[in-house]
Amino acid sequence: MQHLQYCPACDSPAGTAKNISTFHSYQKNTFLETQLVECSCGHVFTNPQPSRNELAPFYDVDYHVFADAKLDTATIDRWITSRLRDGRFNHLKVLPGGRYLDIGCGLGKMVAAMSRLGMKAQGIEPSPIAAQKAREAGLQIYCGLLDDAKLDGESFDCISMFHVLEHVPDPVSVLRECCRLLKAGGELVIGVPNYNSLVLSLVGSSWSALDQPRHLHLFREDSMRQVASRANLRVAAIDTESLVEHVESELANWLRVRMLVPRRLTHATKIARPLARRLASVGNRSGRGEAIVARMERVDSVN
Repeated sequence: MQHLQYCPACDSPAGTAKNISTFHSYQKNTFLETQLVECSCGHVFTNPQPSRNELAPFYDVDYHVFADAKLDTATIDRWITSRLRDGRFNHLKVLPGGRYLDIGCGLGKMVAAMSRLGMKAQGIEPSPIAAQKAREAGLQIYCGLLDDAKLDGESFDCISMFHVLEHVPDPVSVLRECCRLLKAGGELVIGVPNYNSLVLSLVGSSWSALDQPRHLHLFREDSMRQVASRANLRVAAIDTESLVEHVESELANWLRVRMLVPRRLTHATKIARPLARRLASVGNRSGRGEAIVARMERVDSVN
């Protein structure tokens, strides 16, 4: 565990951050105690910070994002149909023939979709398990960390990191490398959990996006802008997003933890669905959705 001396978002002394809560996590005979703290800038982070080796057991084969994903053409086409709007797919500008990179691509669903849309798509994934599965699906995947890939500067038209930045020890350093990789006029799209979400205010510590000890950072919109600025990036647009099915899952988990209502019962009765629809709608309108989605560009690309 490393004690951070400075806030990873604003670089102010970490000693002034206030303690929020302590978490105890167990995985395969491994125990970790983590402490979430909040800086005066609004950024929430783990301090002390677990090392990569300490976290390794918590990213094992049963980590939920490595569950089998269907990458067949029909499944990808249905996903594209549901998420393609005004030349953007899942928030990303589609540029047929352009180069696209997905960092922390998991099993490669975004890489497969953007390839299907005509982009020269590739991914980076640190998990050998996930990277191998993606390669078996015929996708171009580098197994390792972003810095290890040694990619050429100014070589990508668009880059995405969906639910990755909260996992990295130094988010500013990662964003600086993304900035280096972007072409002039290129776009970086970041998705992270929103610590100002409406659902978090209702379900509290059962909110799955706290995800201790894996999530080292929890962003608000202001802290997202802060790390972008320090990485020579400008936030061109920022929004929050709630998906009904995700909110419903959060409510079902809260009912299980607090009310001992079995998940199979909430799934069978759909009892949480009406409230989930309402919360998703209000969250999306008020900027208190489950996830922050930020579109960024290089400062030197701005006229």
